[in-house]
Amino acid sequence: MLPFLKLNKEASASAPVESVERKPDNEESEYDGMESAMEELCDAIHAREYKKAATAFRAAFDMLEMQPHEEIEHG
Repeated sequence: MLPFLKLNKEASASAPVESVERKPDNEESEYDGMESAMEELCDAIHAREYKKAATAFRAAFDMLEMQPHEEIEHG
């Protein structure tokens, strides 16, 4: 058998992604919820868990929608 056709047990097409546990900050921030949602989104994308990514994206979007904002005309 040709050497490049042999299976290499050390090589892998995908590697497991380590999840980093977020440590609470000493100060509360108005963006804590958004930061948490974005971390969940990034973790889900790196783990290729697209349903979880969509859920996290939706949570972040809903948080932004709840923020007060002014409607402006686009022209």
